[in-house]
Amino acid sequence: MKRYALFFAKCILMLIPLFVIEGFTLLFPMCYMDEEYPSWHYTKMVEEGRVRPVSSGEASVILGDSRAMADMIPGMMGDSYVNLGVGGATPVEMYFTLDKYIKNNGAPKEVMIMFAPFHYSYMDNYKTRTMYFKHLTLKEAMQVYSQGKTYEAAVFDDFDRADILSMYAGLPDSYLPALINAKVTGRLSKNTMLYDEQLANRGHALYGRDNGNSDVNYEANYEHMNRDGEHLLITYYFEKLLKLCSANGIRTIVLQPPMNEASFEALNEGYVREYLSYLNQIRNDNPDIVFEDEIPCYENRYFGDSSHLNEEGARVYTGAIIDKYIKQTQ
Repeated sequence: MKRYALFFAKCILMLIPLFVIEGFTLLFPMCYMDEEYPSWHYTKMVEEGRVRPVSSGEASVILGDSRAMADMIPGMMGDSYVNLGVGGATPVEMYFTLDKYIKNNGAPKEVMIMFAPFHYSYMDNYKTRTMYFKHLTLKEAMQVYSQGKTYEAAVFDDFDRADILSMYAGLPDSYLPALINAKVTGRLSKNTMLYDEQLANRGHALYGRDNGNSDVNYEANYEHMNRDGEHLLITYYFEKLLKLCSANGIRTIVLQPPMNEASFEALNEGYVREYLSYLNQIRNDNPDIVFEDEIPCYENRYFGDSSHLNEEGARVYTGAIIDKYIKQTQ
């Protein structure tokens, strides 16, 4: 009997390091996650009602990917605006973000939605950010997985329920490389600084910081709009996002992010036609929602990289949004 007790005691002792790693990864992600994490953390804090960026009254919420986060400045738009865009997001993440925001904060009076055109076709960061940062609840993650398998979305070809459970349990096979690279707590100072900037700027943060950029973006390389499984999954949640806005009486505007001259001139006409036709189809199903049907073209000097406006460009674009959509409601 003592022999068995000793055996089980040794097994438990061997598992202690695993439990320690799991506990640390789950409780202290700011210590080891990469610099993309603070913006996702900020969005999660706001949607859960743990951070109140608007002191009183209903908020106006910006949803989208990194182009939304970089291109629109809430501080210029008014005291009620908060930017919940995050790098790599698609309508999949933003549907759940708005759903939780409404449950924890009440419905915003206005929602502005902006995604790069390719994020209506590809979930390029779903595994490395959405899942890795555990932006969704485990139940939500499993729902997306099931829906994605129904559509045969390529993002789940090498990513299954076991991988999701591993990440949500904080297992070493998912997070040990990051812990090693960060030397456990080596990224805490940088991530804290980035989070504080997000907090101060109500979610706005720049990506590129060039004083002008003439490189071409992702969309300039496409001849046709991808309509396979990932697109179908994205569209499923895009439609749910728009219906959620309508059901809660939210003024909703779907914006098009600006492109630099180099990218705009390189766009394939067939791709643009298919992309705008897709949006027009969605608009026809949601007549109460405002859709922009033209891609803005800005001078190369306003871009910090091939896809994102620099500070000067963001101020110019935000000013245009204010003139077009905000002043008329004041």
